[in-house]
Amino acid sequence: MYNIAYFCSLFATIMGISSAFSCTLIRCRRPVSTAYISNKKLCMSSTSTTTSSSSGTNTISSDNSELYQERSDILRANSKLSLAPMMEYTDRHFRHLVRLVSDRTLLYTEMVAANAIAHEREAALPPSSSSSLLDGASVEELSFDPSYLLRFLGQGHNAEGASVLQLGGSDPDQLFLASKTVYEFNQLAQMHQQQSSSNNNNAPIFCDYTALNLNCGCPSPKVAGKGCFGAALMQDATLVQQLTSSMYHGSQGSIPITVKCRIGTDEGYQFTRDQYNARSDEEEYQSLKQFIETVASEGIVTDFQVHARIAVLGKNYSPADNRKVPPLRYYQVRRLAEEFPELNISLNGGVETLSGVKRELDECSELDGIMVGRGWMSNPWAFAMSDELLYTDGQQLADSTRPKNRMEVLQAYGQHADYEEERWDPVKIRRFITKAASQLFAGEPNAKRYRIALDEIAGLPKKLMKEDPKLMDSQPPLSELILDATKHLSEEVLYRTPKESYEKILYDEEQAEKRLLFVATGGNDAKQAEEKQSFIQEWQQTRKEDEMKESELNSM
Repeated sequence: MYNIAYFCSLFATIMGISSAFSCTLIRCRRPVSTAYISNKKLCMSSTSTTTSSSSGTNTISSDNSELYQERSDILRANSKLSLAPMMEYTDRHFRHLVRLVSDRTLLYTEMVAANAIAHEREAALPPSSSSSLLDGASVEELSFDPSYLLRFLGQGHNAEGASVLQLGGSDPDQLFLASKTVYEFNQLAQMHQQQSSSNNNNAPIFCDYTALNLNCGCPSPKVAGKGCFGAALMQDATLVQQLTSSMYHGSQGSIPITVKCRIGTDEGYQFTRDQYNARSDEEEYQSLKQFIETVASEGIVTDFQVHARIAVLGKNYSPADNRKVPPLRYYQVRRLAEEFPELNISLNGGVETLSGVKRELDECSELDGIMVGRGWMSNPWAFAMSDELLYTDGQQLADSTRPKNRMEVLQAYGQHADYEEERWDPVKIRRFITKAASQLFAGEPNAKRYRIALDEIAGLPKKLMKEDPKLMDSQPPLSELILDATKHLSEEVLYRTPKESYEKILYDEEQAEKRLLFVATGGNDAKQAEEKQSFIQEWQQTRKEDEMKESELNSM
């Protein structure tokens, strides 16, 4: 276990900066040409750039410009498939599992409220701290517990690769502080790794995000309503421009800033299906286009992830309602990608399979990527072939050390599980760790028994602590318990390769399409009736084989 006292004091030294400031921001409402957007990339310069910041005048160093360019290159190279930010799902445990399945998927954190980071930062800073980055004080003189900030910013014990931290907020000052804290934590992580290289007990802490993302798409009443951010920000593009500028300055020009949004909101009318369908597509697109142009006008934001639905804010719709009621309009996002080739546009919404990702990218070559949320959440192994199918550059594929099957995934994930339980309270954290792996065998025989076993494992610490805390000392490591839960699954399932699994998924999707076709056509003519009979026989045979396999497993 790493030395907490040393870690705390080192972080205090790096975070020595006053929280009092007034952010100077540029207001610009005019639409701009694409040439202007291309030429205004502030952070690409190899020389130092002077910018306005909360504490006066900041100088963006050439080192930070180079770091920005390096991260931008990583962002572009890994954007074809991204894991959508989902509250209570895309925590560091689930992101770790996804990274075991795919080297190239761009990982998004769940949204972190900027005011929460700003508050914890203020509470952590010693009252005597100065406004300089390194105040020169002795490390031993400063000490505080950074664990509260690590709850929001930590990445576990391994580098996550291409990953994005999503922030939520509508206050430029708070977003400045949140972004600056990320920057400082990244500096701390680098210094900590250097120190830990000579001290095996001082394990590294990772906080190295490829980009920061501003949430302009969440329609939740708690966020877009009472919180006045998320999708509500789409109604004020100039404010979004200011917020992203503040994030850029807070991160010292070292981290790319991106925006996740929708194609619009129901601002200006009462949403109903009929009224929405009667509205002009062109009017909707022009409003989206103006939002994108305004936000991109400073050249800071060049990456947008666009959910192809509007956000209904005028009614008390839940996030689930906002995923189902407003129709998907992919053509608006495709048009955006076609008209703004200098920007990086990713499509989000409704795409839940790897074959669907590939189809959307093939149909619109101007799209830079597809963002998937619920598909990853419901069956992460279904995306195990994504690197091979989506990337033809050969980067990392030949040297990839990814697990070759789901048993190897769980063995690798077990190392993460044990690491987390050594550093945090198992009573509080175990359920989050097991939850991340609960859908790894979705759709397989006896997958439910595996999930029940994980749920029982998750509740053990609380149960044992009530009976006798000493009982926890005799428990095997969490990694062993997780592997033991696989006893309900067959070897064929556990050791099936990504390629074999993908071929099975394609077959299942094909059968599902046939079922829909038969329902739609009714099998009226003789040829359709013959095909329907053949399909039914094939389906019955497949079902019988699955039942036999499950029966064999139950008798073991």
